[in-house]
Amino acid sequence: MDEELLKKRILELAEKAYHTGQYCFTSFLGLAEQDVLHRAEKAISYVPHSLYGGADGCERVMVRFGSESLCGYDMPFPISCVKAEPLSQKFADRLSHRDILGAVMNLGIDRSRTGDIVIRENVAYIFCTEQISQYICDGLVRAKHTDLSCSIATELPAGELFKTQTMQLNSASERLDGIASQFLKLSRSAVNELIASGKLFINGRCCMDGSKTLRSGDVVSMRGYGRFIYRETVRETRKGRLVIHVDAYV
Repeated sequence: MDEELLKKRILELAEKAYHTGQYCFTSFLGLAEQDVLHRAEKAISYVPHSLYGGADGCERVMVRFGSESLCGYDMPFPISCVKAEPLSQKFADRLSHRDILGAVMNLGIDRSRTGDIVIRENVAYIFCTEQISQYICDGLVRAKHTDLSCSIATELPAGELFKTQTMQLNSASERLDGIASQFLKLSRSAVNELIASGKLFINGRCCMDGSKTLRSGDVVSMRGYGRFIYRETVRETRKGRLVIHVDAYV
């Protein structure tokens, strides 16, 4: 969606929720779209709003305008999770995010109606709007060369759906570009090119400043390259380098 159209839509939904006392929801927003939301937050600060993608750790999220105090009742996000698993794991291909996303898009579904897709033990979990969940279950019968069985998940796998792995990085400073270059194993200049092209986000906000210092809990997303949670600087080495802990999404 065009940035100005999206901003207009956000303002309209906020105003509608405020004046009618009814909850209003956006479609799923990607990182660039979330940045538009955050830049409009002053204009919608009079309306309670929250973000959620179906599970903790989701990168694509909906925005809900309204709250129990404003509307007088509670309403969950209209998000379902479709579980897609091979009919036979023994003969199944190793499925990837791209395989499942491509198969879902081939059903003619707009990307804004689907959230994150997570693969765990060769089973896909597809977050989507409630309205299209059954349509996906009925239509998603194959991905790559693998026949699938789909159902609406009543519960998610035990433990964290989005798994992370603690990494120890060795950086010259606490600057964002230095930490990201160590995480990606790229030169600092290459990372700054990513930053300049608007591909790096912190907590859903586009960051154009490579010198920024991260705070504990910040989620750093690099479109097409991965994401991590900055935890802390543990210590300084004898050579003056910093030992930094991050949790990388895997």
